[in-house]
Amino acid sequence: MFSTPDYKEYLQLIGSFSSKMILVSVLVIAFASYTTLVLYERMLKPSFFKREVWLLLASLALSFGIWATHFLAMNSLLLPVEMHVHYGWAFICIVPIFFATLLAFQLVRSPMKACWRHAVGAALIAQGMSAMQYLGMKAIIVDALIVYDWKLLIAGNLIGGLLVYLALREISNPRGISLSIAFVMFFLTVGTLSLHYLGIFGTNYYIEEGQALHESVMHMEIMNALIGVGVGLLLLGMLLTSYIDRYVDYWLRYYDVLTKLPNRRNWERCLAEDVATGGVAIWNFPDLPRINQLYGYTEGDKILKQIGALLAKWKPSYAQLYRVSGNRFLFCVEQTGRTTDFYKNLVIMQSEIDQLLPIKSQEMRYACGLAQADQNKSVKTLYKEALMVIEQAAASHEWGLLTFDPVIHGKSYEQDVLRDISEALDERHIYLVYQPKVKGATHEFVGVEALLRWTHPKLGSIPPATFVPILEQEGRMGEVTDWIIREVCRQIHNWDSQGIHVPQVAINIPGEYVTEPRLLNLLWKETNAYRFDPSRIELEITETSTAKSTTQAIAAMKQFRRYGFSIALDDFGTGVSSLSFLQQMPITTLKIDKSFTDGVPAPAKKSAVLNAIIAIGCPMDLTIVVEGVERLEQVEFLLDMKSDLTFQGYYFSKPLTVPQFEKWLANSNKLGFVHP
Repeated sequence: MFSTPDYKEYLQLIGSFSSKMILVSVLVIAFASYTTLVLYERMLKPSFFKREVWLLLASLALSFGIWATHFLAMNSLLLPVEMHVHYGWAFICIVPIFFATLLAFQLVRSPMKACWRHAVGAALIAQGMSAMQYLGMKAIIVDALIVYDWKLLIAGNLIGGLLVYLALREISNPRGISLSIAFVMFFLTVGTLSLHYLGIFGTNYYIEEGQALHESVMHMEIMNALIGVGVGLLLLGMLLTSYIDRYVDYWLRYYDVLTKLPNRRNWERCLAEDVATGGVAIWNFPDLPRINQLYGYTEGDKILKQIGALLAKWKPSYAQLYRVSGNRFLFCVEQTGRTTDFYKNLVIMQSEIDQLLPIKSQEMRYACGLAQADQNKSVKTLYKEALMVIEQAAASHEWGLLTFDPVIHGKSYEQDVLRDISEALDERHIYLVYQPKVKGATHEFVGVEALLRWTHPKLGSIPPATFVPILEQEGRMGEVTDWIIREVCRQIHNWDSQGIHVPQVAINIPGEYVTEPRLLNLLWKETNAYRFDPSRIELEITETSTAKSTTQAIAAMKQFRRYGFSIALDDFGTGVSSLSFLQQMPITTLKIDKSFTDGVPAPAKKSAVLNAIIAIGCPMDLTIVVEGVERLEQVEFLLDMKSDLTFQGYYFSKPLTVPQFEKWLANSNKLGFVHP
């Protein structure tokens, strides 16, 4: 294999190269590298498809490019002998490089030290290419003796491995690969070509003295056709999967899954200060939460679907229908001169809704607030007026079809809150405070919980218990949660740059927002942008937020865990989740509600539930956080139950602003706290 034969018996063949085939091989591996990077980047983002699907496709794209390059490079070699292809070996030789790239891409995202995972990944791909090249040469049938120059083969392997190492290092850059995609393409393309063409230069062909020579003929028509088809399928597959994924992501972002109607986000894109062409009507069904409690969420969803279908049935062609919150639907008229026609349609809808069983039996009431357009009002103004109508109707228990009257429907406290929320976020009237968490026995500082506060310039301090329910009812809490996530990630980055280490920050995630696809998208984007480990973010999810669709909530939690985020089940013991579902939830932390600690120290009978909750969490290897600890005797009593409990409460610290927290942290050593 590596020994040069006797020059008296054998004659070395000297060939040339086809520049056209070399160019084709360069284009194929460059395209395959680009496709690989596009698919790999999709893997890093939350997606309709699982990460494993994108990983498989990225590995397949790169391994196909490397495989195709080998045979195109061989096709570029012009020797005065006939060459054939053994298609069995030709297809087998793609196997080692496929598994090598698959393992390498998995290693890149592993917790192994960066330099090692890049080096091992590059070595895997380089050896996979060498194995593929060796098996690929077995697929070439030629009437000649083949001898390899081991120095050139090793040189090709080392150069290819080094360039792949540089590519993998760029791929795992926390900023993502979008900015460096040209460099990664260059490294992968040149690395693959170096290994293949140095391998060809290091392969010598000998024929026996006197053996007849022929025209250079490479019987690779079928192989070339397969490569062409493969490139076409690669392009089609990349476009198709990306299109499907983006379409599903768009649909989930802008449409309501239950009723298939455009959602609040879709409606907010239509809000503008331009003069409205037609009226706005909001249907409100305030008793729906009570129906959910009495008969279950399945029955509540059934009623919502009936209402949505009925409204869609009578929706006029000149109007759009949206589901803007859990129990509200909205019509927006998009043509002028339709005021009378639209009102008639609303009357018909009212008579149809009155026939629904829950409304007919007076278990559910409703109000429809109509704001009519004039020459000066904008869509945004009409929307606010329609909201005022249904808010006033709920407060005065007035039901049915109601039209906005500026004398009757004055601005309510809730409307002031909703109107000022965006300004409050911009002007920092809404801000975050951080309450430390301390491990009881060792007094080790383990993290903080981010809590929301609002100091209104006119209304003064507004308690979270007042404004959070209003925001949740109006579907605005998701917007505020997005702001909290961005603010927390920015603050962690600031602390890191100052040398202040905060191990973990907990963020409360409200209600149904847990299952929203954009939540994971935002979390991953922000943690990558600020370059810190996702495990430093803990998502606090309440039991009630999983009640409506436990299966969907558990699936969302598993997705969060796959991306490295920690999950805490908040206010445990106060909700409705069963213990069987608790076993399925991929949580890392169990938070015991303040209501269980207020009465301790207490006799064994009164503290039995608290003891049972702790006993449940221990075998599940969960971190147990006890909230609302305010006195030393509470701490001592709880530590007697379990020595490694984590505490959060006023005994250790009240919620602190950033400057206050940094001062507390600086003085914590004097207070006896231990830093990790």
